Amino acid sequence: VANLPLVSCACSAVSSAYTSTKESHPCVRSVCAAAEKGVKALTAAAVSGAQPLLSRLEPQISVANKFACKGLDKLEEKLPILQQPPERVTS
Repeated sequence: VANLPLVSCACSAVSSAYTSTKESHPCVRSVCAAAEKGVKALTAAAVSGAQPLLSRLEPQISVANKFACKGLDKLEEKLPILQQPPERVTS
């Protein structure tokens, strides 16, 4: 999904706005830095705690992934606009 041009462009725009806002406002920068540090710590804890469960569920996750990929392929066939660059879509 992240490789779809519209999704990729939206993610880039949000990332750019976030970075620009952090660089422009010192107070926001410190709050964002604290939030980022907390998210990194929570993510690390979640990954280490979930790893045994993910290992056990790997076959089911693989099947779900294949099903989701097939669904995305069908969606891309029915909505070719998803593969268009954002500039072309907006025009």
